[in-house]
Amino acid sequence: MAIVTMNSVSPTLSEEEIREIERAETLPMFFDEDCPEMTDEMLKQFHRMDSVPVRISSENMAKIRAVGGNCAQILSRLLDLAINDTNLLRRCV
Repeated sequence: MAIVTMNSVSPTLSEEEIREIERAETLPMFFDEDCPEMTDEMLKQFHRMDSVPVRISSENMAKIRAVGGNCAQILSRLLDLAINDTNLLRRCV
């Protein structure tokens, strides 16, 4: 079951949209043939993703290779630096 909390809701929602979400929180769960309740066996099929495939342009790969070293380590370090730079991260959203 997906859980949405009010602190994970976009701040650009209107007051009416926020009230609608708050009302939805009080409604009972409804399952049907299009959306059946998931069994424990079905839930076991899901897993947390520890890696995500990313496409990198050939031009940028050439720049990384020109530096030398392990490309995967360089990209991982670049991503860590970018994610921890709040201003850069906001520019990418």
